[in-house]
Amino acid sequence: MRNFMVLNDTGALPKGANLDRFRLGIVNDRHVLIDPQGKPFYSLGINHINAVEEKASPNIFEEQFQQDWKAYSLSAVSDLERWNYNTAGYGSPEAIYPLMPYMEDSFLERNSNFLPNDEFYYPDVFAPEVQAEKLRKIRRMCRHADNPNLIGYYWTDTPQWDLQRSLHTRGTNWVIEIRKLPKDSPGRQRYEDYRSDCQRSNKPATDEGFLSIIAREHYKLIGEETRQLHPEALIFGERYLLEDHPQVVLDAAMPYIDVISIQPGSDCFESEYFDDLYARYKKPIIICDHQCSFATPEYANTMWKQLDSEQAVANMYKNYLSEAVAKPYIIGYHRCQYIDRFNPHPGVLKQGLLREDGSAYEVLQKAVVAANLQAQENFSQYTNCAS
Repeated sequence: MRNFMVLNDTGALPKGANLDRFRLGIVNDRHVLIDPQGKPFYSLGINHINAVEEKASPNIFEEQFQQDWKAYSLSAVSDLERWNYNTAGYGSPEAIYPLMPYMEDSFLERNSNFLPNDEFYYPDVFAPEVQAEKLRKIRRMCRHADNPNLIGYYWTDTPQWDLQRSLHTRGTNWVIEIRKLPKDSPGRQRYEDYRSDCQRSNKPATDEGFLSIIAREHYKLIGEETRQLHPEALIFGERYLLEDHPQVVLDAAMPYIDVISIQPGSDCFESEYFDDLYARYKKPIIICDHQCSFATPEYANTMWKQLDSEQAVANMYKNYLSEAVAKPYIIGYHRCQYIDRFNPHPGVLKQGLLREDGSAYEVLQKAVVAANLQAQENFSQYTNCAS
């Protein structure tokens, strides 16, 4: 018999909870999503379905679908269901929202790892105009709050938080950029206040210490706004790269998020890393964006870790997903990219399960179908729930 609880942060059924939407629960000592019908749900999804509108040759969005998002979305949903996916990940067209479970997202700031230097910057998170812009984006993100297909909200994709990593890749970091601001700016004033506080307390003023203040300011603003606009929603937070979330940053985010969202990059499941992350925070984790890739005759350079062949990627997918679903705290796995698109920066192919012309990567697709089905069957066994 299944041991089933729907929980809030206190371990109890939330008072007045709306049970007709996605929520978190514990089933047989596993963290799980609970769907609007009250069943345990392991989220298997694909991100960036709307990438079809990006430049490509041939342009099937124009030539095959006449730029009709509804027709395209119906076709994409058919593909996902045929491949045994049950979720449209972030970066999906709004026309998909009535058709299947999905994730909503918002790019709150321009400090994502994938941005070129001329588009990347660290904002003054203490400035009223910066805060107002983030609140505007949060309000837009929450505009579909009444849709029962909404699983939850993501904030910024791959924000570059780590001070040393950013210094190496960008030649700067968030604390350095705040120190460069004019003396009368809100951020610089807050930094000088921090230094004065440290002097009075006879403590060293460190970059990590001020990074913690930046993170607390950032997450308090967007966390409280998201919760106020949609109190019952699941907040999946920012989509961190596996090695780019300093502890002080995660500590600041924890009061405002329900799930930790991680983008790993290896072809081997990082079991020890995920175990340690869960042991520290005791919150469920979602693998929110992941894949490995292989070279094609048209594109020698591909995004994500490149393996030797399509078959090698197929084998990786099967093994990685099997290990992920076995973890009792991982509630889903979302693959990066539905259809191939070339990314001019940094000059690589973002590889989907479909080529640019809509034809299939047949070896990979066959493996994905089987692996997803096996993952759902394993999840059903773990939760003692009929599929």
